[in-house]
Amino acid sequence: MHGKDMIYHLLVVKKKAVNLQKLSEELETPMPHLLRTIKSLESDGLVEIFYGKEKANVMVRARTIEDYLG
Repeated sequence: MHGKDMIYHLLVVKKKAVNLQKLSEELETPMPHLLRTIKSLESDGLVEIFYGKEKANVMVRARTIEDYLG
């Protein structure tokens, strides 16, 4: 498992929206690199990104693979 797959798996396990900044710290991955990966997951239809009033509130929510296939 690498890159996109690993991040998607981590998001699915959490089963809830995750603060992008905290995810960046947890994965010890710079935010721009992480955001690029998450954007590609979003274009695949696997996650949704929610923008709050401040940048720190960017949220990522994984959908289940069943949602994706459905």
